[in-house]
Amino acid sequence: MSDLTPAPATAAPDFELPSIDGDPVRLPELLSQDSSVRTCLLFAHADCPTSRLALRRLGPLGPELRASGTRLILVAEESAAAAARLARAHGVDAPVLAQSAPWSVSEAYGVVSVPTAVVIDSDGAIVDRIEGWDADAFERVLSISLGEEKPRWKPGCGARASETQGAGGLGAAEGADVTEVLEDMFERGWTDGLPVIPPTPENVERMLGERAADRSLGPVPPGMGEATLERVAACAVLAGCRPDYFPVVLAAVECVLDAAFNVHGQAVTTSPPGQILIVNGPVRDELGLNSGMGALASGSRANLTIGRAVRLVVHLTGGAAPTSLDRAALGHPGKLSFCIAENEEASPWEPFHVERGFDREESTVTVLAGDSPASISDHRSTTPEELAATIGWGAAGGWSPFMWPMEATSLFVIGPEHARMFEEAGWSKQDLRAAIYSEVRRPARELKRGETTSVVDEADPDELIAKWPSPERIQIVVAGGEAGRFSAVVGPSMSMDAAVLTRRIE
Repeated sequence: MSDLTPAPATAAPDFELPSIDGDPVRLPELLSQDSSVRTCLLFAHADCPTSRLALRRLGPLGPELRASGTRLILVAEESAAAAARLARAHGVDAPVLAQSAPWSVSEAYGVVSVPTAVVIDSDGAIVDRIEGWDADAFERVLSISLGEEKPRWKPGCGARASETQGAGGLGAAEGADVTEVLEDMFERGWTDGLPVIPPTPENVERMLGERAADRSLGPVPPGMGEATLERVAACAVLAGCRPDYFPVVLAAVECVLDAAFNVHGQAVTTSPPGQILIVNGPVRDELGLNSGMGALASGSRANLTIGRAVRLVVHLTGGAAPTSLDRAALGHPGKLSFCIAENEEASPWEPFHVERGFDREESTVTVLAGDSPASISDHRSTTPEELAATIGWGAAGGWSPFMWPMEATSLFVIGPEHARMFEEAGWSKQDLRAAIYSEVRRPARELKRGETTSVVDEADPDELIAKWPSPERIQIVVAGGEAGRFSAVVGPSMSMDAAVLTRRIE
């Protein structure tokens, strides 16, 4: 059985279609490239199993066909993004053109079913036509061998132009198969290992709002890709952000790209640091950021997607992906997303951003470099001195138990119950910082092993060495649920000289 039908030597209709690379292609340009080569337009779409069969069998043969005198061109009745997915999924090694509604090129070529192959000679005349999948016909017309794989023949499906579904048909063309779209994102390397939201032009435009897409925030180390707002918006879409989250993402990315933050060092080191975000001000409630129970955990879209968007900018635009430019020996989960909001209402002290020079009613995001958090439990201390000692010594093993002093910043996340004990004793945040700094000291003789420091080597054996070089290396925020006497310390980012930076959220 064959669908090979002699076609009259009629002129092939002219057309202009975008390629998946974005450049428009016209038929006369194709024909003028090589007068000794025929052109085979293969019309197909993603919803047709027979189209997929034809692409799977013919697509990889593009170079072989060209060598034997036929230029294979896939004309996909799909958007450019969907056409690219279709081609990659089936190993198409040939130019790919995209055709959207009303599919006028298919209509001009009389395509009522797909796959349809239309062969055009170098003079622009249609000389052959194959409808459906017919291995015998393709072998004869294209002078190739397709082996004995079955089926040898299979009828086609309705072309988009012949459907009566209107917009519904277009919806199918755009990829209603969610699994296929997600798999395509993985294939393209557009993920951090978790599923992402496709950054379609419409999704990116919604994220951008009225902002200029080509405005640049600068290069993103270490790969130095350009952080245009369009690319940052694409990362926010991929991460699952809502458009109203985008101002927080932008402010955080501006911090990350500040030279003082040294994201280049963080991105390529063998140590584990990630970028940690702390949000303060009214925006916390406006966006539903979690600052209470489970503040360091899952469950909040705003926290997780904002932190993830910033990481994707470094991962994708900056190229800092594991096994590539990111050389972290272990890393930590915060390199996927680490964004918290301060529980200002449960704090007895000025909010973190006020301490850093901003007004209470301003919304800000602070970015610092750090390791994973370690939980600190204390349910029995009865004085603020005891509790400060527990919290401080809980951080004493940070980086290395013998690295004293530690030239890096530690972030203490104080739980509300612990904060209340300090409040009842009348302690300020500065009192707590000073108590931790003064308490956590060890004799130099106990530190002369492992990753010891020159300070220890040069000290008298009985000299007490502090864990941090100054109290200013101790940063304090309040977060977490009202019940439970827990706090946490976020490990340091050593040898990065990474400043703690805060930006106003516009």
